[in-house]
Amino acid sequence: MSRIAAKRDTVGKIAAIMELLCSSGDTYSLREIETHTGIPRRTLHRLLLALEKQEWVYRDALSERFRPGVRFFLLHNGKLFHHALIRTAAPEMEALVQKTGKTAVLSVLEGSSGLCIHHVEPPQGVKYVAHRGMSIPLYTGATGKVLLAFCQEDERERFLEAELPKTVDVSRLRHELEDIRLKGYAYSREEWMEHAGDISVPVFDKRGSFVAQLGLAGLVTSFDGKEESLLRSLQEASERIGKAL
Repeated sequence: MSRIAAKRDTVGKIAAIMELLCSSGDTYSLREIETHTGIPRRTLHRLLLALEKQEWVYRDALSERFRPGVRFFLLHNGKLFHHALIRTAAPEMEALVQKTGKTAVLSVLEGSSGLCIHHVEPPQGVKYVAHRGMSIPLYTGATGKVLLAFCQEDERERFLEAELPKTVDVSRLRHELEDIRLKGYAYSREEWMEHAGDISVPVFDKRGSFVAQLGLAGLVTSFDGKEESLLRSLQEASERIGKAL
């Protein structure tokens, strides 16, 4: 077989693997992928290792089952990326809400604003108003500032050099964003919504790339004296989510 033909054959095998993994919400074992694709096990194992290294494929260390990786979703389709991110983060967010009694919020950068892609509310008490699809300003509040602080530098500069509300002191915002990057989190009190407090942290994937914001929000008075414990819970959840991406 010529080198060109071999490359085409490899591309075909990779396409068959990804088409199978993306065909449903199920995960697949090595044997199941071999059965469905007809790729010899030794070749299949080599290709899956290479795809896992590029984060196109995710292998669960406990079950040894495979599914598409978040980076493949991100390259292929933003909505699919959001779906994969939500699927990974949802259990951690539910655990945070149960532990803290606050609303958990997951957001991503979407153009010149933030986008809430998932939220989990506590079953009782006064709740922070958040909902999927909500647009989030980047120049005020912990949620937006984390998205702006940890995004790509060129994206951040384009935003800061654009026309912002006259009430925004851009120089002060720049210093605040630098402080957020150094500390690794943001905390705001009634900056965006009256009576609301918000602690937010970044979520990084296994390569260290920033992918999302994770936060806890609620009545501002409910944070008093609990900031450190809430932050610690958030950071631990963010780390677990990142390791699973």
